[in-house]
Amino acid sequence: MTSQSSASTDETKRAPATHSWALVGIFWIMALSTLTVAQGLIVPIVTAMMLALIFSPVRRALGRIGIPSGVSAALILLALLGFVGTLGYFVSGAASHRLADAPQMIEDASDKLKELTGTVQPVMDATEQIEHIASKEPAKDTVTIREPGFMAGFTDKMPVVAGQMIICLTLAFFLIASGDLFYEKLVQVMPTLKDKRRALAVARAIENQLSVYLLTITLINMGLGVAIGLAMWALGMPDPLLFGLAGFLLNYIPYIGAMAGVGISFIVALVTFDSASAALLPAFIYWGLTSFEGQFVTPVMVGRRLRLNAVVVFVSFALWAWLWSFMGMLLSTPMLLTMKVVSDNVPGMSSFGKFLADRDDLSRSDRRILKFIFRRDVPLAKRKVTKDAETAAKEKPASANSEADTAPQTA
Repeated sequence: MTSQSSASTDETKRAPATHSWALVGIFWIMALSTLTVAQGLIVPIVTAMMLALIFSPVRRALGRIGIPSGVSAALILLALLGFVGTLGYFVSGAASHRLADAPQMIEDASDKLKELTGTVQPVMDATEQIEHIASKEPAKDTVTIREPGFMAGFTDKMPVVAGQMIICLTLAFFLIASGDLFYEKLVQVMPTLKDKRRALAVARAIENQLSVYLLTITLINMGLGVAIGLAMWALGMPDPLLFGLAGFLLNYIPYIGAMAGVGISFIVALVTFDSASAALLPAFIYWGLTSFEGQFVTPVMVGRRLRLNAVVVFVSFALWAWLWSFMGMLLSTPMLLTMKVVSDNVPGMSSFGKFLADRDDLSRSDRRILKFIFRRDVPLAKRKVTKDAETAAKEKPASANSEADTAPQTA
């Protein structure tokens, strides 16, 4: 009887854990389904929130000189629309021309690649054989259905895109014009003074870090776009302004954006120039500029605190691209950074924030355990090592090894 009662007790203890994992799985399935089905509403809302975070320092700077929040919001959005409209006016002709000629350009680039690789003759021979076999069969009447082109599909989606843009800009205006209303409501709903201070500190940290990050990345992408445009102009590429705008927008997309820019520059150069070396140079210059920005400029200007794990960044990019297509690619990194900032500032979520962050310094016990398992020292994050630490490491190598051997037992 005792064994049966103990077994039933163990089963009842395991049941809540199983039920909780099942509930978590059901929650994530429903959440992903909702994000997919309601993307037409959620994407403009998320974009508006990101715009409000980006321009919150500008709104506060205008408030210090006596401009009300509503007027600041109107000025910010008018300046944004004016910038986008002016840029669109200058590149609209070239962009529409390139989009219309994109299929022919891809076909010409494919033919040149075949010529360079020496595969034209085998393809032509295979084509002649297929035509010879097909000519022996009786002719049949065929019906060809032409599918709508790219511009036709884009025109059909324009009303939906315009509606989402109106929702996004209107919500962004109200969010910027509201000023510090969110902080006022947050202080009002918290029960105790300690909770009010903690919630206010967390909210300010989230806004400050996100606004600084997004504004810094925007400025970096603008500089990269200018550099790419000037480089393409110097190399004699067509439509350098269009290349600069593409570099600015594509750099918001991690990894895939730079690869797409390199591929586009190579295809355009392959069609424009005659030699293969001349076609490779623009792609190489584009890759060099994006690599310099990613390896040196962004780490220095963004700072180590806001750097993210590269694997997590790519997984987040793949997830949001699958859910929200192009807008998911643009918003994946800002939303991942939002999760990291929230995790860093909310009690109980610091472990998740460490998992999202880039490589950081390990504690002494963690280094010992990893050294014992992998039989080698774990590299430190890039930082300056003090002379005292170097001297201690040289003076006591044997003791460090003995501590590493006993670390798992202590742990």
